[in-house]
Amino acid sequence: MNNPFLKLTGACLFIIILVFTAVLISSVVFPKEAVIAPHIAPNLNLLQSSPIIISHQFPFEKTTVSLTFPINVSVHEGARQAEKATTVYGNISETVWLAQSYRAMVQDPAQDSIYTALLAETDKIRHQQKLSDDEYLELITVYTQSLKYETREQNPAKFPVETIVDNAGDCDDKSLLLAGLLSREGYPVVLLLFGPESHMAVGVGSDDYLYKNTGYTFVETTNYSFVGVPTEKLGGNLTLYSDPVVIPISNGTKIYTSGSETRYIHDMYMLSDMKVKELEPQVKNMESDLTSQQEKIAQLKSQIQETRNTRNSNSYNAQVAVHNTLVSDYNSRLNAYRQLFARYEKYALVHNYILEHMYDRKGVFEYIKKNMPA
Repeated sequence: MNNPFLKLTGACLFIIILVFTAVLISSVVFPKEAVIAPHIAPNLNLLQSSPIIISHQFPFEKTTVSLTFPINVSVHEGARQAEKATTVYGNISETVWLAQSYRAMVQDPAQDSIYTALLAETDKIRHQQKLSDDEYLELITVYTQSLKYETREQNPAKFPVETIVDNAGDCDDKSLLLAGLLSREGYPVVLLLFGPESHMAVGVGSDDYLYKNTGYTFVETTNYSFVGVPTEKLGGNLTLYSDPVVIPISNGTKIYTSGSETRYIHDMYMLSDMKVKELEPQVKNMESDLTSQQEKIAQLKSQIQETRNTRNSNSYNAQVAVHNTLVSDYNSRLNAYRQLFARYEKYALVHNYILEHMYDRKGVFEYIKKNMPA
């Protein structure tokens, strides 16, 4: 009687243990909710390889800056070969897993030595040029902006080390790099992710010129642009319209305090552009009018010469009087044209100067103060 009962009990216990073990294994191997983000596994076969030496030049303020620093080959190769896709288990929102994925790529510890090497170079420039915290932030930003904008057909985000070695990247590649650099230098940094427009920028803590309701000032990384000035148009004339997802990267204490200046620069850029467009047709109309007046005066001079040859003094005197009136009117219009053109030219020079010196906030601010028409 007991033997079959014991066998049945043992079988039940075995099944319970088997089920429990399966549940335990599945919870570990296949967790209910988890995000497995991209990570760098350095290539151990390349640990003894000579480093890649990166040399890069870019304009900053009134000078050209040169950075030269080493990149660990095993880390770069590990980043290049890493799986870039993020694996998501369970009911985790896209916003959450994207944030975790981007943070992991920015903060991957394998890149620490590379951040350190690059920032040692920018720190040398900071001390050589006696840069303020705002200027130092701008230096690092301009470095990132100076890297070639390049998008690929298969376009997963790259690790910052890849962007450095490639000397190129698209909006998310360059934004991840800038966020990594600024966060390690003590600035509060977020990523600004614009899903509908497939765009990414960086947000930095600031006391002014904050972007929408993010609490941060906007930093574009794809091209030279002043800190704080938001992107209005993307490639293909696409407008940046959506509210971004804010992805925190660091909560440093060095905030940007020159937002009032970059706001002023941007306002003057827009005003000068508007004035150029407003005055240009007036300048062209006055040029056309002056050309017409010149032709009339030339024709009349020819007629006066013919009349002089006929010795008809009355007709000659009348033509000379008309000629003198035309010349006086022409000179008056020419003077008005010169004044208008000078004003038009000043606006155009200010507009072009801003456009061509977006790596020099201090210099542009002073230039506008001296040259912007009242």
